[in-house]
This record gives sequence, C-alpha cells and structure tokens, in this order.
Amino acid sequence: MILYFLRHADAEDAPAGGDDLARPLTAAGVESLTAAGHLWRRLNLRPDRVLTSPALRARQTADLAVRGLGLAAPPTTVPELAPGADWPAFARAAIRWPDARRILFVGHEPDLSSVIGELTGAASVRMRKGGLACVEFPGTPEPGAGELAWLLDPDLYDTTS
Repeated sequence: MILYFLRHADAEDAPAGGDDLARPLTAAGVESLTAAGHLWRRLNLRPDRVLTSPALRARQTADLAVRGLGLAAPPTTVPELAPGADWPAFARAAIRWPDARRILFVGHEPDLSSVIGELTGAASVRMRKGGLACVEFPGTPEPGAGELAWLLDPDLYDTTS
C-alpha cells in the first residue's frame, strides 16, 4: 500500500479571533500547487482516493491536486483529518475505503510530519507548505512498517527558474 501526504499550500493569516478553519490559500499558494501538477503527473502519482481535512485551505489544496493530476473523483472531506490529527485518526479515515491501495491525505503540520515519523520510524520529517511525501508499505500500514520513498520540497514546483 502507498500513502501520500500533502501539506496544504500557503494560506492567509487568520484575523484576530477569526476561524482558523476558514483560512483560504493565498494567490502564491494556488500558483505553487498549480505548477506542481506537471511534476506530480511525471511521477505517475495516481491515488485511488484523496482525503482532506475540513479546513478550507486543505480542501482547496485537495481540489488543486485532483485537478492537477487529472483525477475523475473529487476529494473527500473527512473530519478525522482536522488540525491535531494523529495516526489513529488517519487510519480511521482510510479504513472506509478498503479497496484503495494508494491514498493521498491532505492535511496540516505538525500532524503530517508526526504521522510520517511514526509510520517510518524517522526521527525527524519536515513537511513544508505544499510539500508532498510518499510512504510505501509491504502490506497494511502500521507504525514502523513504512518506508519513506520520497519527499518533494515545494521549491521544485517553482516555475520562474
């Protein structure tokens, strides 16, 4: 099984006393993810399911990923991936689709780094905004059984170079 982890792109700051879950992506965040689609297609990134946090910035990121990859199915918003999610929450979200062999999770920090670390045994993982990681498993995903196959830094998406 393959699990992909995508951190939402750059988002607006929450206004004082504002709703953190309602923060949209910035124009730069949208541009970065739009540019990423080409690279992701070259990697043959083909998730069976895209599961996203209910936060607006994550849903927008998931929508851009689906569009950039040319996937037919829209992303699915799952409450388990809200900020503060841990591996058991990710697992509960994934188990709803037992036939999915490749799942793309769209979420937040420090959740993604923590989950990747737990699954791979890595002492430290740094997921920048818009970063994408691939963790492969010989069977069922469980702590310590995964291998970090790759981690894409969002600087690779820069179209100005």
